[in-house]
Amino acid sequence: MRFLKKKGFWFTGYGIFITIIFLYLLFPGELVKSRLEDSINSNDFMVKSASLHPALPLGIKLKNVTISSQALDFIIFQGELLDLQLNLLSFFRKNTYIGLSGKGYDGSVDGRVGLLSLTKVYPPVEVILNFENIDIGKYSLFKGDPGKSFTGRARGTLTYITDEAGRSASGTLTLFFKKGSYPLTEPFLGMTRVDFDRGEIQAQLKNGIFNLEKMETFGPQINCFLKGEITPAADFRNSQLNLNGTMEILGKDKVKMKVTVGGTLANPAIRYI
Repeated sequence: MRFLKKKGFWFTGYGIFITIIFLYLLFPGELVKSRLEDSINSNDFMVKSASLHPALPLGIKLKNVTISSQALDFIIFQGELLDLQLNLLSFFRKNTYIGLSGKGYDGSVDGRVGLLSLTKVYPPVEVILNFENIDIGKYSLFKGDPGKSFTGRARGTLTYITDEAGRSASGTLTLFFKKGSYPLTEPFLGMTRVDFDRGEIQAQLKNGIFNLEKMETFGPQINCFLKGEITPAADFRNSQLNLNGTMEILGKDKVKMKVTVGGTLANPAIRYI
């Protein structure tokens, strides 16, 4: 290949390399971070980060980032790192698609988000996320007082699709848990929490209702099987529960009993029959 022997080729390559290096080193990260936050932050959706840097091939990298909703007083994501990459096919599509990968809650997340535009990021028109090795006890939705919070590790997938007006939405959620516990609102057989070795959740969002097709946990003392509906509220922690199923108490003689769960996600009301 003769062109490899030409000095012009090497000078051109060297110039491109040096240009990329200088663009990276001189990138006005603080200015871009400030303008990015000012352009997208609102009561519904807020992004705060300690620093912003360019990320190849066409993206940005946020460190110590928090994504929250001030209106709901809820932290959506909080992590050490979030890498956002613009999908080049967005230039030929109606919506803008952003690939993402991040680290948080001692685990990782990756996927993509579809937006109406870069200036209108909320609500998203599409979300596809994969979770791996997430410490659920550190996520704001499951945090509680010591001894009264969820613990364990989770992996799974979340999908969410809505129309441009945000009125018609559908989605799925699949989660797998291992080695954890969840608190009981009041003591049961002398226990204030239920320990589990593994668990699974399968749910669908349709017509504004979460259909919980399966919620199972298997532990050394109790196995629990639930299904039913969750009616979302503006503050998701106040979503109404309407679940029923069975609990298996393990031992020399296995005992089964029916259970219903009402109330809200924040304050569930459990009844044993």
